[in-house]
Amino acid sequence: ETIHRDRSGRKVDLAAQRAELAAKRREREAREEANMEWGRGFVQTRDAEARKARLDAEADRPLAVYADDRERNEELKGVDRWGDPMAALVAKNKAGKGKPRPVYKGPPAAPNRFGILPGYRWDGVDRSNGAEAAMFSKKNERATDALAAYKWSTE
Repeated sequence: ETIHRDRSGRKVDLAAQRAELAAKRREREAREEANMEWGRGFVQTRDAEARKARLDAEADRPLAVYADDRERNEELKGVDRWGDPMAALVAKNKAGKGKPRPVYKGPPAAPNRFGILPGYRWDGVDRSNGAEAAMFSKKNERATDALAAYKWSTE
């Protein structure tokens, strides 16, 4: 039988070394598999499971869907649609009465082009360089000139 030795001259048990390498490989693969699960994303995994559960539930239901199908109506009621005038009321009722966010209560702020209100901690000091005010005055001037030109052209 062949005797294998390492660099320092000690005897090496090949079977034990192979078993140790196999254990390390299994451990590494298990770690990588766990990382793959996390790498996929918790939300995506949860959504995929929910989608699969919904498809399984749909498979058990009859093919024909009628207007008085309670489950289908509840599902359609739960869908958010863009431009729904009642969506704000329903969302308000679902959200409940939470703690209101603080609002700025000082003197009115100068208008800005985005319509953003000041934060509740704002001290009321305008620290701008005047660009917004100049932009608004220029915009008003253009509108006034356009109105005057229209009135002049229609007389």
